[in-house]
Amino acid sequence: MTNLQDEFRNELKSKDKFTVAEYAALYKTHSDIAIEAELNNGASEHQAKAMGNYYTVAVLANFIASENLLARILALHESTEEK
Repeated sequence: MTNLQDEFRNELKSKDKFTVAEYAALYKTHSDIAIEAELNNGASEHQAKAMGNYYTVAVLANFIASENLLARILALHESTEEK
């Protein structure tokens, strides 16, 4: 999972500034990749989603200094997941 986290971190660093929607899209993309990796490693669907999201949000939380911005990104991600 470290390689996937490094890839996500590098993508976050690739641009000076992202919009909330761009951050949410990156989060979704990398979360889906992490979930798939967990499924391929034998995790149940529930475990894979929990761990994939955990790994991805950990990178995002370490990268984003503003709790308000982080909350907005996660809220947008959640709202698009429900549709």
